[in-house]
Amino acid sequence: MTFYQALQMDPSGLKKSIREAQDKKEKRYFIKALVVRDILLVMFAIVFISFSSEVFGSQNSAMAVVIFCMMLSIRFVDFGYKISHSLVSLGICFLILLISPIAMQLVAPPLGLIINFISLFAVVLLTCEKPEMGNGGLYLFGYIFLSGSMVTPEVFVQRIYLTIFGYLVCAVILFLKHRHKNPQTTLLHVISRYDIHSQKGQWQLQIALALSLLFFAGSYLGLNRFMWVGFACSSLLSSYPVNLHERMRDRAVGAIVGSLLFGLIYSLTPPSLSFLFGPVSGLCLGFCSNYRYKTIFNCFGALLMASSIYGVHDAVLLRIFNNLVGLLFGCVFFYIFQKILVKRWLGNKELKHC
Repeated sequence: MTFYQALQMDPSGLKKSIREAQDKKEKRYFIKALVVRDILLVMFAIVFISFSSEVFGSQNSAMAVVIFCMMLSIRFVDFGYKISHSLVSLGICFLILLISPIAMQLVAPPLGLIINFISLFAVVLLTCEKPEMGNGGLYLFGYIFLSGSMVTPEVFVQRIYLTIFGYLVCAVILFLKHRHKNPQTTLLHVISRYDIHSQKGQWQLQIALALSLLFFAGSYLGLNRFMWVGFACSSLLSSYPVNLHERMRDRAVGAIVGSLLFGLIYSLTPPSLSFLFGPVSGLCLGFCSNYRYKTIFNCFGALLMASSIYGVHDAVLLRIFNNLVGLLFGCVFFYIFQKILVKRWLGNKELKHC
């Protein structure tokens, strides 16, 4: 295996190679690959997001983050059908991410519910032909993240340009990496094969409906940083197959430990060094293959920004509370969906979960 090939592996794969190394030299080789990969990713993230924010405006940094995550994923995960149709679907997804998270904030909650459901269902239908590959979690994260802010008309124009730029970059990557895959499978095949009685069809409907209802409830609750509620709910239901109990436990523990740890470290850190929280937590995140630890380090970047608005104490409490609300909603919705829609109305067996 070349060093470049080792850099393409994810942390879990590299850690497995480290454990199974035949000698110290091989072990050091994969440790070096893990460290270099992590540093390169953080540097690339800083450069790309800084560049995008500088060119298209700092208020569009959220879209830059989403595009960055999509770029990393598209290199390895395709849509499951022919490339020409995949490029069209990618464009539709970018259009949805541009318009729907803002549009749903401008209309009455019932209309917002419809916008969100149609948009979210379209996204999971277009991108999740193979949901076990994780596309659902990625694109739903982008949707939720972009719903966390509102932009002025001037900023929205810049966001249009950034979205076009992001689409072109991701389209090139998608074409170069996956142009020879699934040449016989069309988008029409994917849409026509949708079956609400199948496990995949129920999962797609479930996650779209759950998040739509969550946004609907959020429009009346008035919680600050409501996107954290959405992240928690999405993380619980977007895994395929749904790994409810383990996912809920890891998310709850990670959110609580990560938030409290941030509060402790922040109180001991000189204000002049607080800017290091983002890069350092990003480096730590790059070493993680366990979802619980990923959740812990994800808290640092989120809370650094929130603490400048609400203060450290309130931001920590808000992070914990919102995560628990999202997990509770997701868990209750899962059981209601499975008991009423799947078992009673459709007469199917409930989705398996751990």
